[in-house]
Amino acid sequence: MKILVQFFIIGALAYMFFSVINKYGDTISTNLINVEGTWGTPFWGATMLFLGVYSTMMLNVSDYSRELRENVGLFRQVVIYANSILPATLFMGLIGVMVTSATGEVDPIQVFSSAVDNKPLLVITMLFIAFAQVTTNILNNVIPPAYALMDIFNLKYKTAAVIVGLLAFCTFPWELVKDESAAGLNLFIQTYSAFLGPLFAILVVDFYFLRKQKLDIDKLYDKDGPYKGVNMAAVIAMAIGIVVALMFSSISWYASLIPAGAIYWILMLKMPAAQRFMS
Repeated sequence: MKILVQFFIIGALAYMFFSVINKYGDTISTNLINVEGTWGTPFWGATMLFLGVYSTMMLNVSDYSRELRENVGLFRQVVIYANSILPATLFMGLIGVMVTSATGEVDPIQVFSSAVDNKPLLVITMLFIAFAQVTTNILNNVIPPAYALMDIFNLKYKTAAVIVGLLAFCTFPWELVKDESAAGLNLFIQTYSAFLGPLFAILVVDFYFLRKQKLDIDKLYDKDGPYKGVNMAAVIAMAIGIVVALMFSSISWYASLIPAGAIYWILMLKMPAAQRFMS
C-alpha cells in the first residue's frame, strides 16, 4: 500500500510538473534567462536558512538511526531515500520555483492550484501532501525532544510526545508562517542556528577527526565512565562559536563552524585529560 501511495504522489507531481511547463513554459524561460542574482552574502544567507531548519535533524540523526534494523545497510538506506523522499521533494521544489517565477505567487496552496487544471487530481494530491507533512513533522520534530524528556524526567514515550505537542502548540507556529511574519521567522532561524552550528562542528570534529569514527557506546552511557561530567573543551568552543555566529547573524550557521570546530580540536589536543571533563 505504501509503495502504491508513493507512486501515486510521484506520478501526480510529475503530471503537475509537465503541466506547469506547458502552461508557463515561455514565461519561465524568459525569467530564467533574465534572472538576476548574486553569489554573495544574500545567497549564502538564503542557503543558511535552509540548513538552519534541517540542522536539528542532522544533530539528532542518532534518534532515527538507532531504530534501524541491523540488516538495513547503507546501500538500502540510500535506495529507500532515493525512491521515496527524494523524487517527491525535487518535484515539489521545482514546481514551486517555476510557478513562483511565472506568477510571483509564493503561497504553496496557490502555487499547486496554479500548477494543474485537473481539480480532482489536485485535491487528492494535496490531501496526500498534507498527510505527508503530518507524518514528517512527527518524525522530525517530535521524536528527538520526546526522547530528551524521556531521558531527563524518566517519562514514557506517549507522555513525552503529548507534552512536546502541547509545548509546540503554545509557540503558535501558525503565526510564523504568515507573510507578515517572514522577517521574524528568518531572524528566529538565524538566532537558533547560532547555537546549532557550533554543536554540529564539535560533533563532527570529535567523531571523525579525534576519535576516528570509533566510539565505545557502553562507556558513553556509563555514569562512572571516562565520559562522565561536562566536557569543558566543548563548552568553551561552543561559547566562542556562538559569539562569532551572532556577530555574523545573516550567515550564523556557516560563521560558527570553523571557529567552534578549530578551537575544540586545539583544546582537546592541548588540554590535559584530567581537565577536559568537569563533574
